Amino acid sequence: MKSARMSIVRAGLAFFAIVSAFLGGYILISPKGFYSWSWVNMGMAYNPHLLLDYGAMTLAAAVPLAAAAAAPSPVFLRSVSGSYALWATAHFLIHLQFRSHFASHASTGEANLLVGVLGFGAVGSIALFVLSLPRDPRHVSGVRDGTGQPLRTDDGV
Repeated sequence: MKSARMSIVRAGLAFFAIVSAFLGGYILISPKGFYSWSWVNMGMAYNPHLLLDYGAMTLAAAVPLAAAAAAPSPVFLRSVSGSYALWATAHFLIHLQFRSHFASHASTGEANLLVGVLGFGAVGSIALFVLSLPRDPRHVSGVRDGTGQPLRTDDGV
């Protein structure tokens, strides 16, 4: 992977690792504190088990994000950025689905801010995944021609 693209992907994954570590740690330390935010509780019943599970999962997600940023390989970068993009996009779409419910328990500004932040996470993580892809799929390590010889040994990005 060329250094400029790799630097962008690594920096983006490091950013998402920091956000995940902070958020997951905060939820595990203070699930009621996290739940007290209007954009989290949305007027729903408090479920400490669910919040602690979410906090643990979010903190755990920081590990592969940080590892991919620190010690990248093309396949690892694609796997981590792809899985995070899938989660961030699903999370964004879930909140879009509940936006009207949320808006009834908070201000329109808070609802728009939440959708914007989650939208940034979805679009940003998709962009990182796309940047991690090789420009020419024939250049992916391990791809062989009809004789069994490697087409290229570099990533080709």
